Amino acid sequence: MADTKVAETRVLDELRKSEFLRGIPDEQLTKLAAICRPVEFPARSTVFEQYGLAKNVYVIVSGEISLAICDPEESCRQIGVVHGGDLMGWSPLVGRMRLYDTARCVTAVRALEFEGSKLMDFCAANSPFGFEFMRRVACVLAERLSGARLQLLEISGMFLPEFPVESD
Repeated sequence: MADTKVAETRVLDELRKSEFLRGIPDEQLTKLAAICRPVEFPARSTVFEQYGLAKNVYVIVSGEISLAICDPEESCRQIGVVHGGDLMGWSPLVGRMRLYDTARCVTAVRALEFEGSKLMDFCAANSPFGFEFMRRVACVLAERLSGARLQLLEISGMFLPEFPVESD
């Protein structure tokens, strides 16, 4: 019983330190701690693969993960990097059944794993929290989309023309 309490306290502390969850009230973090579990991945291991089922969402505690798009011959191109404090695996939160990239650990990784359906149920049952959580997920998506856009511009060699911006 004492070991369980120590583990719950450790998970809560890790949620509190997460950049993604910064500013979320302790009452909500305590409830979140009850629906996640700590996981560890060794360096060079795969957390999930492109086209796999989208089931879990991760808050990265420590380590670095490369997000890549791979072709059928396993040639991969990195599209992003996730670090401690970040959210990863948002697909089940937006109704995607499959994953569209591969997540491989660059270093050893510690994370908190949420079953996507349980996390969505929690957000639905706690509307103010759910709204704020999904707003943050939208920010993660926007950041990753911007990164992909910049990579596309770099690959194509095309740059947007410069034009003066009128100020208000």
